[in-house]
Amino acid sequence: MKSTTKQSKQFTIFDWIKAVIDTKPSWDSFNPEQQKQFNNYMIHRFLSMNPKYIEVVNYVQGLNLKDNKKLYEVYCFMIPQSKNTYSAYIKSNTKKASPEVAQHVAEYFECSVAEAEEYISLTDKKWLENILTAKGIDEKEIKKLLK
Repeated sequence: MKSTTKQSKQFTIFDWIKAVIDTKPSWDSFNPEQQKQFNNYMIHRFLSMNPKYIEVVNYVQGLNLKDNKKLYEVYCFMIPQSKNTYSAYIKSNTKKASPEVAQHVAEYFECSVAEAEEYISLTDKKWLENILTAKGIDEKEIKKLLK
């Protein structure tokens, strides 16, 4: 036998992002259960993944709004309506340098290997080439190390 009570749709972060960017319904149109599923942190996080909204998100986070309704309304007001709600999720760079390269960088800066690995993660290949060249490593060996 079918239930006669209508189940409200569980809202996901993607439903909320679509509501903020595309449909923009009023806060009161959501039932209390859906309103509880609004997560300030995740809204900020997902909106900031779109380069078009970074400045808006930065500004809104500075307002330090605790009330979900106010935050939702501010975002709906500040973000222009758009059918395109896609945002590429930005991942951190997890590529590590070889232990030998990290050791060379550590020797160059006279620091720990852990610090050297952090430096390497923040820089590019050209920077590493310059460090290795300054240490007197030949070009052929540098190419081998940086593969």
